[in-house]
Amino acid sequence: MHSSHSYNTLTEKKDWIEYLKNNNINIDNLTHRIVDLDSSKESVEKFVDYVEFIANNVLFKNLNVIVDLTNSTSLYKNLLSIATYILELEHQYLIDIAKLAELTAERGFLPVNILQKTYIPLPSATQLDTIAYLNLVEMVRYKRIIQHYTEKYTQIEPIASDKAFFEDNLTHSVQLKLRGDQGDRKKNNAVYRIVASSIAASVEDLITIFIKKFSLEGNSTDKRPPTFGTKLRSIESRLEGKTPSDFDFEFFRKFNDFMLYLRNSSTHKSTTLADTERFKADLSVKMSFIFIEFYMDIVHRLLASSNFVETPKKMVMKRLSSSDIIPGEILYFGLDGDDTGTRLEEMFLSARDDTVFKKMSESVTEAIKEIKKCIESQKGCKVIFAAGDDILFKANFDEATLHSLQQIYQTKTSGLTCSIGYGKSFREVHLALKLAKLEPGKNSIVGIEFV
Repeated sequence: MHSSHSYNTLTEKKDWIEYLKNNNINIDNLTHRIVDLDSSKESVEKFVDYVEFIANNVLFKNLNVIVDLTNSTSLYKNLLSIATYILELEHQYLIDIAKLAELTAERGFLPVNILQKTYIPLPSATQLDTIAYLNLVEMVRYKRIIQHYTEKYTQIEPIASDKAFFEDNLTHSVQLKLRGDQGDRKKNNAVYRIVASSIAASVEDLITIFIKKFSLEGNSTDKRPPTFGTKLRSIESRLEGKTPSDFDFEFFRKFNDFMLYLRNSSTHKSTTLADTERFKADLSVKMSFIFIEFYMDIVHRLLASSNFVETPKKMVMKRLSSSDIIPGEILYFGLDGDDTGTRLEEMFLSARDDTVFKKMSESVTEAIKEIKKCIESQKGCKVIFAAGDDILFKANFDEATLHSLQQIYQTKTSGLTCSIGYGKSFREVHLALKLAKLEPGKNSIVGIEFV
């Protein structure tokens, strides 16, 4: 790997190419890549991506490859070490030039027995995970997450929110759990209980902000402070029946129940400190951040919305008759040819040439064209989509008119049939057309309405 300057310097002279040949080294074995590093994220990503590209090809082809940064700057060497850690690559070496000078004064292509004594393997970077006193890398990641959530927390309620408490408490909770002398490394169950209680305080503080902002205190005569569970139920009550149809309210309820149970079972004192305390504390830390994200990104948006959509409790499908079509009312209609695929399969098995395929295609195209022309000739009618043997249109047609469209299709295609479904919405049209095609013999007209 070269910088632009390194590569230009190398290519100014050609004597090194001849030197390689004289030492039986094929120049084709060398692959040059220019990667200029600076402070930008893009240049670092390019460097790491190239190292990963090399590693993947080595693993795939089972080859031996050396990535040489011998004459590079410390920046490149340091970044290569970081990249090998990220990509879990082994076998990183330094050359002990002091040892090399003791063994030989020669420079160039040296004997393997000398090189083996001067190449020093670097310790695995993963050892840092067990050495780091506070799991420092993990703590850095958590701090960034906490800072991100704290900003959102203060935006939700700038006045009532306690930014310092929310951020500091989350940070100290994670630090306490990760600390090598007390938490994860020593498996101290008492510390885990403290961690669970501590992080639960920030979670409840967030829910309290929701209760105050959206006036969810209620009119209860109970003067005791509301519990965490009471607060969650207040939010559920406000949203029940008022969320979009794609919001999984049952998940919302069960998620709240689980977090309430996890919080209570982890923080309430008991006579024993079982090993499960450690597991529950670990789960409390991880799930608390997910819970915070869910409430900040989803629940807050729902509560802040002033135009809740009522979730339909139950929808009943009503099949429409010709008398249900109100004169002047515009409905959506879908027309689709029947058994076109089956007909094509039969032609594949029996046709001697392509004439029959061409004839069928032209007849269907002509039928759709004629039907489209008929629809658009009527006032207030519009074709939305027409392709193949399908048409989607809106109009005010009675069943007699729809039968005439079917007759056009059958005449133009020399006997092929089509089905029609209609309704007030695209969803109703889609299902109505499905039902029409399930009718015996097809060639049917079905209209439906959800009530």
